[in-house]
Amino acid sequence: MKEQVLESPFCKIEFLELVDIVSEEKTTKLANYAISDSSIVNIGDRDFVDYRPDISIDSQVLKDNNISSISFDSLHFFQVQNLVEDIDTKSVKIKKSDVAVNLILPKTYEEYLESLNKKNRHELRRKKRKFDNETTSYELGESKEQDIFDIFISQHRESKGEKGEFMTEVVEIYFRNLLNLQGWKIYYTNTDKGVLSTAFCYENEDGCYLYNSSRNNEFNSINPGIVLNDLIIQRLIDRGMAFFDFLKGTERYKYDLGGKSVQLYDLAIEL
Repeated sequence: MKEQVLESPFCKIEFLELVDIVSEEKTTKLANYAISDSSIVNIGDRDFVDYRPDISIDSQVLKDNNISSISFDSLHFFQVQNLVEDIDTKSVKIKKSDVAVNLILPKTYEEYLESLNKKNRHELRRKKRKFDNETTSYELGESKEQDIFDIFISQHRESKGEKGEFMTEVVEIYFRNLLNLQGWKIYYTNTDKGVLSTAFCYENEDGCYLYNSSRNNEFNSINPGIVLNDLIIQRLIDRGMAFFDFLKGTERYKYDLGGKSVQLYDLAIEL
């Protein structure tokens, strides 16, 4: 898991430079962390950053900037341990916070289905049959093109509640810039009824990170999101990849598809 965290897109300089677009906090960047007043903090809002890079803070930086506290979120436990060991502290508070969900991929899709419990395997097959019965044809596509990006954005904005409100003009610009970076793509279900669902992902040679998704809510009855994720899992297995990381959030579908919880932590240090 350590390598999966540190090789994630959220630890790359180009991402850390970009995520400030959607950050409300005013900070001064130093390496892969930032300074806010007299505190060292993460770069980027936790709602947009699923994992954090390994951070090493030089004692001279603490002195030169009169740092009195360190406040980090979304850390894996190995990162908490490293920071606590490296820094002289007055007090340390470690709190369980967000949970990510990760799926380790087997060698074959048949092995994957067998790894699901009986109920979830039955439900997945039932949902796939229903989708198959109500669409004449469908296939998994992957794209960085504007037309698919526009569908991703419009499906977001047509959603109800927080999901619909999330996709502001600023957030749209952020996602557009992300898609231009290496490794980012949109998976989508291309059907005779149009594009019914999308998954905004980052992919490297080892696996895939599911960053965001959308769907045409008129077709919720045939579970386009579940079918899309199943198609992605099949493709990743065919390519010999090791994992499908659903990232933060404990939505039921992630566990139904075989994902396991990954506990993340918040760390508050007084110096």
